[in-house]
Amino acid sequence: MRLTARLLLGLMACGAAQTAARAEPPPPSLASHRALYQLRMADATGTKAPAAADGMISYRFSSDCDFYAQTLRQAIDMQPQEGARQVSESRISTYEDGRGQDFRFATNETGSRGEEVEGRAQRGKDALAIALSSPHPQKMSADSTVLFPTQHIAQLIQAAERGDKILLARVFDGSADGRKIFNVTAVIGAPRRTADSDHAAAAPQLRGLRRWPVALSYFAEGARDSLPDYVLSYDLYENGVSTNLRLDYGDYALVGELERIEFPPPARCHK
Repeated sequence: MRLTARLLLGLMACGAAQTAARAEPPPPSLASHRALYQLRMADATGTKAPAAADGMISYRFSSDCDFYAQTLRQAIDMQPQEGARQVSESRISTYEDGRGQDFRFATNETGSRGEEVEGRAQRGKDALAIALSSPHPQKMSADSTVLFPTQHIAQLIQAAERGDKILLARVFDGSADGRKIFNVTAVIGAPRRTADSDHAAAAPQLRGLRRWPVALSYFAEGARDSLPDYVLSYDLYENGVSTNLRLDYGDYALVGELERIEFPPPARCHK
């Protein structure tokens, strides 16, 4: 993770084009899909790294008419270098209206950090109002330029299509305790049309589409540490599908292969 962070800083210092993300509604070209990823440990360093780890991610994205919905379930089976095996599971559900004005989220975690978080964020003219209903009622506000998850995906694709190499954004996705806004630095590589190594990437709906290697570094807003909380890398298709995942937590990293993907029929929208 330290090498990745230094690489990002080096690219920015070398004059790569930087684009500040704008809060605009996402385009309607993101494909509804259901995907299953199998996770395995790629590497581990240091005494805090697990001896072994594997798991899965089940993901569903719906782009239906004037809203976007995501559900994600992630399960990790980890064996520490010392002590008992640890099994954790996270479930995340979000709803985002197509205009980027309303975002609802619910997360549930089991394991040592088990917690339930639920809330809503609404965008006004000058501010983003965030209200948590669980585990404790709480209200916060943020700048109105903060992006929701689907807006961020859409702007990554738009930046890649323009040939931008760097995209800077502030993102709120309701993760963790529902109170964090992340400064996200995206490094975008050159487009690929070669065969994708992931098993399920041979789906006809992905054939012939462009994809870009993307590395996202997540920094907690206001954090003084120069290193990101984590780095997420993957290949991003122009219709929003992701393959070749890598989740880097510093002491260890997991890689995820797309094992299965389905594309449900598009919704019939009434104008």
